Parts: sequence; C-alpha cells; structure tokens
Amino acid sequence: MKKFAFAVTAVSGVAALATHHDAEASTQHTVKNGESLWTIADQYGASVEELKSSNNISGNMIFPGQVITVNGSQSAGGSGSQATATSGSTYTVKNGDSLAVIAQQNGVTVDQLMKSNNLQGYIIYPGQTLNIAGGSGANTSTVPTNNNNTQPTQGGNQSFNDQNLYDWGQCTYYVFDRRGQAGSSISTYWGDAKYWAGAAQADGYRVDNAPAVGAIMQSTAGQYGHVSYVESVKADGSLLVSEMNYNTPPGVQDYRTIPASEVYNYSYIH
Repeated sequence: MKKFAFAVTAVSGVAALATHHDAEASTQHTVKNGESLWTIADQYGASVEELKSSNNISGNMIFPGQVITVNGSQSAGGSGSQATATSGSTYTVKNGDSLAVIAQQNGVTVDQLMKSNNLQGYIIYPGQTLNIAGGSGANTSTVPTNNNNTQPTQGGNQSFNDQNLYDWGQCTYYVFDRRGQAGSSISTYWGDAKYWAGAAQADGYRVDNAPAVGAIMQSTAGQYGHVSYVESVKADGSLLVSEMNYNTPPGVQDYRTIPASEVYNYSYIH
C-alpha cells in the first residue's frame, strides 16, 4: 500500500509540473476592436500561422471578444517583425513591406529579389525570409510598372460586409467607407494603418507598388501609419488621393496630390 501511495504521489507531481509548464507556455488574449491576427502576433512575438494553428482558425477573421490562445514564452511587446537583413544575406519581411521597399533598403533590384527567391509575383508575407543576393546598400531598386490604371481587382474573391469598427474620423475609418462606396469592400479587422498591407495580402488582396484608381495607398511611417484612397492617376504620374486626419482634424475629408517622384514610396492595396 505504501508503494502504491508513492506511485500516485509521483505521478501527481509529474502532472502538476506538466500543467505548470503548459500554463507558462500559453497566454489568453481577448480580441479588442480594431485588432487583427497580425497585430496580436506582432504584440506577442508570434507568427500568424502559429496563432491560427493554436486556435483552429482556418481563415483570417477574428472578432471583438474572441479569446485567442498565444503559445510560447514570449512576453507582450516582443516582436520578431523587427528583424532586418543579416550580413546582407537574408531579410525577414515586416508588416507593410513590399519588394520595392526591401530592394531599396538593401541595394538590390526587384528583379534580383524575385530571382533569388524564385518568386512568380509580387506578393510577400510578414515573417517570410527573403534571400538578399549582391546587396550593396545603395538605392538601386527598380519598381514594377502597372499596365492597368483602372478599377482594381480584388484578389482571392474576398467579400466583406463588416460594419466600420475603425476609430471614427481616422484615416482607416475613412478609407473603409470610401472603398465601400466604390463597391470594393475591405475587412474591418486590419488594425492600424501600418498593418494594412500585410493583412490585405493575407486576405487575398493584391498588394504592390503600382498605383491604380481605387487602390488604397499605404504608408508605415509614424506610430500608426497612414492610408489614403487613390482617386485618380494623372498623366504626369502623380496621384490625387482623398483621406482624413493627415493635414486635417479627424472627421474632415481632404485631398492631396502625391508627386510622381514619391508615388513608388508607398504600397497599394488593390
């Protein structure tokens, strides 16, 4: 009887240790308005695929109030998305990156990036590792041209009918409504503007550096980034965009001209 009691105690101790280990290895996160899988992954230093696998999520949609399990021991605020080129050989894609931006930062051309990584198109994803061959650090990047400056094609046959959950009067709030007015709906769960390119790519939208009427122009500059709606592409290559909360207070629509020399500094969500 004493031997049996010892065995039970030993097994119980192992189970307790395992339970304690599991508790340390996962965190519960309750989704808030405006959050997306990408913002949550960035917050905890995890990947989108890890979040989807841990929570049996097949798509990319999450909802306010939903509880997400975050596996791993990373603390909030740690992010793998801050990785950059290592010894000029590899680069880890961050939210909002594009091939043109990465090429410019690492002194290579878009064609070189595509060949080095066997890419058939311009779509890349946050967390993806790219090989950088022959980088010099100089600004020698080239940008793919766009032969279709008409209405955008929404990739992946996505169709959203979400209500606008972005903060009222912000650039994201305005662009969500403006795209809806144009008949090209987008998700209300892409988070801050700086995350939109990566989130849109994962939702099946085409994202590149080629502007087109109806596309969303995205910048990752600043704390939150910024998005605008492309109203027209002019003959001289400049753009007319509409937006909120750039040169005006929240809730006030404004228009701005983007010079042709600056057009390819942005990402465009089609």
